[in-house]
Amino acid sequence: MSKPNTLRPRAMTWLGAALLCLFMSSHVALAAKVPAPVPAPKPPEVDPCECGPLDVVFAIDDTGSMGGSLVAFQSNFSTLLSQVQTSSNGDYRLGLVTFKDDVTVQVDLGAGNDAQMTAAVSGLSAWGGANLPEASDEALNTVIHNIAFRPNQNGAFTGFWRTGARRVVVLITDNLPGGFNDLYTGNALASLQAQEAYNEGIRIHAVYVPTGGTPDATVVGIMQNYATISQGGYRLTLPNGSDAHLAVQDFLSDCRTPSDVFIRDTPADNGWEPSSGAIWTSPDIKVCNNVNGCAASTNPVYGTPNNYVFVTLRNYGPLRPTGPIGGSLHLYYLASGGNSSWGSTSWKRIHTEHGIFLDAGETRDIRINWANVPVPGHYCLLARWVSEGDPMTYPEYIGSDTVTNTQLNNNIAWRNVDVVRMVSGGTGSTTYDVRPTVGAATKLFIRPEADPFPGTVTLELTETLFALWAEAGSEAEGLEGVEGRTLYFGGHGGALAFKADKPLDERIHVRFKSHGEEGLFPMNIFEMDDRKEPIGGVRYDIDVISPDAEPDRVELAVRALDGKYAELTWPHSVHHKHYVVYRSLEPKAGHMEAIGEVSASEDLDATTAVRFLDGNDASRRFFYAVESHTNSGKKLSEWVTLEALPNR
Repeated sequence: MSKPNTLRPRAMTWLGAALLCLFMSSHVALAAKVPAPVPAPKPPEVDPCECGPLDVVFAIDDTGSMGGSLVAFQSNFSTLLSQVQTSSNGDYRLGLVTFKDDVTVQVDLGAGNDAQMTAAVSGLSAWGGANLPEASDEALNTVIHNIAFRPNQNGAFTGFWRTGARRVVVLITDNLPGGFNDLYTGNALASLQAQEAYNEGIRIHAVYVPTGGTPDATVVGIMQNYATISQGGYRLTLPNGSDAHLAVQDFLSDCRTPSDVFIRDTPADNGWEPSSGAIWTSPDIKVCNNVNGCAASTNPVYGTPNNYVFVTLRNYGPLRPTGPIGGSLHLYYLASGGNSSWGSTSWKRIHTEHGIFLDAGETRDIRINWANVPVPGHYCLLARWVSEGDPMTYPEYIGSDTVTNTQLNNNIAWRNVDVVRMVSGGTGSTTYDVRPTVGAATKLFIRPEADPFPGTVTLELTETLFALWAEAGSEAEGLEGVEGRTLYFGGHGGALAFKADKPLDERIHVRFKSHGEEGLFPMNIFEMDDRKEPIGGVRYDIDVISPDAEPDRVELAVRALDGKYAELTWPHSVHHKHYVVYRSLEPKAGHMEAIGEVSASEDLDATTAVRFLDGNDASRRFFYAVESHTNSGKKLSEWVTLEALPNR
């Protein structure tokens, strides 16, 4: 394809992680200091894996738009050849096929053809390909089925795939498959080739070069499909293709079997797609206010570095055979609420943890520190496992809704659970951001998950939402009263309807008023549009406790501030009356002094950390602790210090 900017302006973020060898060793020797030798030229970086026999065919789009990736492939082919030699322990066979609107067999699959391959690769040039689709599907047809001759094919592909060898096709292209008629009519033939490759034990490693600048979602989906069905890998390169060779090298050094890692959407989720139920309540995403974890998830707290998100990865999913695998974990946040679109600016990245390698059958908790919660409030979290050996089943199109992506991809999970704690007879406050489907009738539900909440629920609507509700008739199920823009419901919940003709993100203030009964009362608030399918929601874990409950041991953090102060922060618990701050040079000796007290005023909120500054010689190695007080007693936190503990 020679015409520029022909790809549709869609985008998808896909960050691959290089898969490493199962076994690597290094030996380090210590010696006396000697004059430094003159460094020798650096050899090509080659993964030291020895994975056994390898048959690999390169299927390369050599149309005019592929110049950058072709140059990168040519410039680095000697390194790739070394990788093949090392990875296969010298037992390998190579082939090369190129395609435009036809297919050309440059080098048939065979052994001992290094020189022929090197010359053929060096002689490639990017030209031609007038229209959008290219014959990538027919190129795969040629190499998978060992086709000798047919119309629109130049040269015979008669080399056989060996039994017992790793069979690999590396496909590099920037466009849709179009067969020999230069016309994209769907991915039926492409899917068939992927299935045929799987049947023959051939893995398709698909490299997509978005030469138009913005990845085309349809091409992305097709390339992912090649990889998913054939148990190969997928990689998105830079638009100029300058890193295409790196993707190829990763694939060639991949001794790890593709596997199926999943993150549960619900407690009953076993990895099958699509999942069902309240998929915004993933039990495999948990927020804790300390680095060691917690029994039950809590809320992220603004103003303290002690926020940790734990995501459980399970490498025993049902979608492909289980094996060792590597990848990366991507974690995002969004204000707590309902419907949301993937790729929108509303999803903010917390962190990406690269280089995660899981053994077959392994379950592992990945801990990510969220030290900079941006503002006080309530949040939902999204986790994505990204791996070349475990691609998304369903393409994450820009603008697609998060519910669909989460239901159809078992390596995506969503947690939108808010803990609302209150004392018996008191009130707990939170928020819910409404993001209705434009042009569709939307219904907002308030539903207890089990027993009704023993109290009242109030929703304070924005002016915009109140006006939309009024236009819809001002009717609501379970409505017990209206005061201004505030709607009152009983503990059984209710529902109200409205319709938005433009995108909205309106924040409802939600209040739960306890009538006295203690316990945990989960309550879901969620939206459904006229498709009768949930488009997102929040589960509120309403925890009603006695005002005389035992105090909690607070999770204390300390950090230096401006080189002058020791800043102490900790989450507030609703039944605590006040806090006493202590410091000590030797807490184990029992010596400590009280240096301040913080009263639990109405200004304290569970989403904002309590803060205390010690300005008295912060350079010294003091230990700090906070004692929490309630009506029934007191409890001292663990001791923390600014400096690392000395080795003894």
